[in-house]
Amino acid sequence: MITVDVWETIRIRCRRDGEGIKPVARDLGLAPNTVRKYLRQIDPPSRKPRPRTSSLEPYRSHIDGLILSTPKITAARIGSYLRQNVDADLAVDQRTLRHYVATRRTVLVPREAFVRAAYAPGDQSQFDFSPMSVKLAGVIVVLQLFVLRLSYSGRFTARVSYRCDRPALFAGLLTGFTRFGGLTRTSVFDNATTAVKRILRGRDREENNAFAAFRGGLALNVEYAAPAKGNEKGGVEGVHGYIEDNFFRPMPEYDHIDRLNAELDAFCDRSLGRTIMPNTQTIGERFAHEQLSLLPLPPVLPRACVSCYVKVNKYSEILFERNWYSVPTQYAFRDAIAEVYETRLHIIVDNERVAQHPRGFGVNERYLDLTHYVTLLHQKHRSAATALVLADGRIPDVLHELFARYRQQNDATATKRWTQVLALLVDTSVDQLAQTVTRALAMGTDDPSAIELLLRQRSLPKAPADLNKHSLPTSAQLDLPAMDLSLYAIHELMENIA
Repeated sequence: MITVDVWETIRIRCRRDGEGIKPVARDLGLAPNTVRKYLRQIDPPSRKPRPRTSSLEPYRSHIDGLILSTPKITAARIGSYLRQNVDADLAVDQRTLRHYVATRRTVLVPREAFVRAAYAPGDQSQFDFSPMSVKLAGVIVVLQLFVLRLSYSGRFTARVSYRCDRPALFAGLLTGFTRFGGLTRTSVFDNATTAVKRILRGRDREENNAFAAFRGGLALNVEYAAPAKGNEKGGVEGVHGYIEDNFFRPMPEYDHIDRLNAELDAFCDRSLGRTIMPNTQTIGERFAHEQLSLLPLPPVLPRACVSCYVKVNKYSEILFERNWYSVPTQYAFRDAIAEVYETRLHIIVDNERVAQHPRGFGVNERYLDLTHYVTLLHQKHRSAATALVLADGRIPDVLHELFARYRQQNDATATKRWTQVLALLVDTSVDQLAQTVTRALAMGTDDPSAIELLLRQRSLPKAPADLNKHSLPTSAQLDLPAMDLSLYAIHELMENIA
């Protein structure tokens, strides 16, 4: 067989240049009949590989039977079966075995083909979760990436959460459809337990109460994909892969999850300039057309939370997902409702929100608010020395230093004086109290009454910055007396002597 270059030379010299067959054959060292043959051949010569007989060909019937009876059987298992039941001396390497089994599987169990879909503007959206690894505050964690995608334009929104649960699902749907400016006529989801309680016959599903209530409040029509049929929401599956390749590789590093979500928002906005084949318009251009066809959002959006009944224990705490959250002590032993959002938790008693905490995602974490306990600590001041709410760095060090100072002066009254200072947290924050205590100690006093006086003066409204006393009448030009806390220091000295 001649090469393509020789065939091309024959065609050029005989067809284009009009040379005779014999001179061309003489120059190329070929027989005239050979030149005449390839001159008549329109297609260039190609060397077809000769079919090679595999060493596994004698076992084809056994291999075919195993593949037909068990389509997902592995090549390694087929090799073991042949050695155990057909030929104990069968010697074949794993690469040859895998190639032969894959070839026969393609013939016997052909892969499923798909039908390309065409969507009308505002017709459908798809949403789903997928795990992604990221370095957050120096620690590698696995976050859940939620993506909501419009099937017509390809516009998508994405955000990450610590968990793939209902609050994260609700927050993702609210955020996505709010940014789109409307709802699609239907939305496709898989059969995750965040939405589906039980799979019924056909496409019917029994939804859990929380998702059914949220979907009804949002007026969102949801259709569920068939089990193990990811192609029915292939659009959002493809976006997950696109985001993973272009945003999460190499592994990004952020100091906080909010910063990560802000960068994801910017990434989604940059994607509006992409063109998805076979379309000729960009995602942004198609979205501008699709946005006109979206259904309006309801005037009152549902809350992105789930509610559950809880019991306040004797320590004035409730338990949710193996973590503890405090409530004011006057609500101990009461029934309550926990409203669980994606990153926070509200506690409701008698239709009133009595506590709010960041949501915990660990195990046996305790979220204790000192203001919930200050009144009880003032009444039971001796318990302050061992109170958990005052331990483990929950309060500033200066307050512990104040307590140590009281104990050095008089151990019998230390807890009483300390809780008298802590009781000021009813009307102020921990940081403000710590700053006031620092100021009082710098002025030479640690008396609780002096600290209270400084705190009250701090909360008084300040005079306007442009007020000048020389612009006032002479009778009003008075200088404020300097604060003297020496009497508090004398009072402390008398107490110590007593």
